[in-house]
Amino acid sequence: MKYWKILGATLVTASALLAGCGDASDKAQASQTSQDKPATTQAANEQKLVEKYNIYVEVSNDLSTSFQQAREEYMAQQVPLLQAKAPLTSMRIQNDIWIDRSAKKLDSAAAIDAPLPEIDASAKAFSAALKVLSPLSRELNNYASSKGYLADNGDKARQMNADYLAALTTVAQTEAAFDNGLSARDRALTKEAFEKAPKDTAAYYRAGLIYHGKLNHNDANVLFESPNDPKALAAFEASLALVADSAAGWSRKIAEQSADNSAAAKSCSGSMLHINEFIGQSRSMVKDIKAGVFNRKETGAMARMPAYMRSSSIVSSANRYNQNFANMIGQFNHSLC
Repeated sequence: MKYWKILGATLVTASALLAGCGDASDKAQASQTSQDKPATTQAANEQKLVEKYNIYVEVSNDLSTSFQQAREEYMAQQVPLLQAKAPLTSMRIQNDIWIDRSAKKLDSAAAIDAPLPEIDASAKAFSAALKVLSPLSRELNNYASSKGYLADNGDKARQMNADYLAALTTVAQTEAAFDNGLSARDRALTKEAFEKAPKDTAAYYRAGLIYHGKLNHNDANVLFESPNDPKALAAFEASLALVADSAAGWSRKIAEQSADNSAAAKSCSGSMLHINEFIGQSRSMVKDIKAGVFNRKETGAMARMPAYMRSSSIVSSANRYNQNFANMIGQFNHSLC
């Protein structure tokens, strides 16, 4: 998984941001307001926005391998074999089953009359590109799965390579634009929730963990691409410190509510497990980087691969970081916390 792509797996909607652990008085007030407020056109429009946004999130969530990564791996692993004169003995086409599924979901979102200007245009372009890729991918996938290359030494794959790569490249580019739009919407929601939360409350520190955690994840994306860049490391450490500060405040507020026998606190008391794991592993990673663990210089074919594919130590650290990040942020998507 390309490391910045994990953001799609941990996006939270406006409704999710406002749900979960907070101060009991805030929850009671919100509940009373909800009961008193009649249904309005504005509320219906907001519901459409949430529905549309959730579909966009699902498209990103479903892709455990992004089309951008699929293209990079095709370029690194398949293209050299196709360019060689030797008979082809293996072939793999990534993400074939997700092409039509993703396009269908994107089209269903586009049909919802609720504008999301950060995402809509890129989503339509993404869908259109997927529809161009679909027949080429299907044909090549059938060819690869049936090992047609053993019958013709890879001739068909070589003939289709240029068209397939061009279509896959367009899909990767439109997917990147879609991801950027989705990320912009997510950043706006998380920042707004953090800035509007009453200071020094459980809701404030909860929003801080989400907002600062995602800032740190953005810094991690840069760091994994350039693990020996001092500026990238400094930025990662700075945002990690903000996460740690929010974690300390969250832990304190949950402990205070626990002392008052708050049901909300009891439901969230286990959240520090994932938070501490995320912070602890991130600090260990910083220690390893400073110790020169990622200083190895790659040569030959390995040097031409994307940074995240080169060093097993980088891949291992990034995978652990992304999983811990998903665990920490994901627990706040549940109504209990």
